[in-house]
Amino acid sequence: MLWRLLPIALILLALAGVGRAAQAAILKGNHPSDANTTPSVGDADPSMVLAMEIRLAPRNQTELNRLLAEQQNPASPNYHHWLKPGEYDQRFGASQVDIDAVAEWLRSEGFAVESSSGGFIRFSGTVAQAEHAFATRIERFGDGKTYANVDDPSVPVRFAGVIVNILGLDNMMHAEPVGPHRLPPKP
Repeated sequence: MLWRLLPIALILLALAGVGRAAQAAILKGNHPSDANTTPSVGDADPSMVLAMEIRLAPRNQTELNRLLAEQQNPASPNYHHWLKPGEYDQRFGASQVDIDAVAEWLRSEGFAVESSSGGFIRFSGTVAQAEHAFATRIERFGDGKTYANVDDPSVPVRFAGVIVNILGLDNMMHAEPVGPHRLPPKP
């Protein structure tokens, strides 16, 4: 008799997963590409503490884009007229309502929120907390001291367009040479 209930149970489980996925927004491109090609040496220590930072989207993006273009246009009255300290946050930083909502969500996930401003929220927590809150996996690479999230994290859908990215889920560095590239001498 139980075998007849199995298909129904599987359908209900699948629907529950769809519901959870619909409630999350994936932060595309928010994991190091090297994590896709570097061999993993196992899961990161779930108790390791991470210092993280959420970057928030600016308000008034259209106005910000216009100001940036005008600051580079010699014919504009705003040419090379830079914003004063604090003016960016005042005009373009995330709203206090958004900052408070994201900080409250982080606290509800068990993170310690340390500071915030118009553009970011600094917080800390364990690998296990980060993996759970952001629905991602964090693995170790190389000698085991390097770690990274191996897929893009997600956040509640209500923060889509508010949270731009999450820093601190990895410590992978990718060096890009700056300056002139030197070619080896021709034989």
